[in-house]
Amino acid sequence: MRSSKNRSNHSIESQPIETVIGTSIIFKGDIKGEDIIRIDGTIEGNISLSKGIVIGEKAKVNGNLESDRIIIYGSIFGDIVCKELNIKSSGVVNGNIQADNVEIEMGGKYNGNLTMQHTPST
Repeated sequence: MRSSKNRSNHSIESQPIETVIGTSIIFKGDIKGEDIIRIDGTIEGNISLSKGIVIGEKAKVNGNLESDRIIIYGSIFGDIVCKELNIKSSGVVNGNIQADNVEIEMGGKYNGNLTMQHTPST
């Protein structure tokens, strides 16, 4: 599913990433904040960041995600709430999604319920 009409011109991949959780890191607990985070390790907990979340190819997250923009290359076991979601070809999502815009690349996997909200144009 793809909707480019309301897509932002500010990709989170082109913005500075303030925090990176490396591939050898296992973190248990919730993460909250404002900035963009990239996860390459394992997280057992919820992640809520207002600006953006990037889940790397080797990342595994067992928890819910909430942010304006989320890009998933790795695996998620939990629900997602966001404005823009991009599941890349290596991405796997097992959980429910509530989003304004969703893009799933060929090869990306998603198991769950999808609810899309209509955002009125300004």
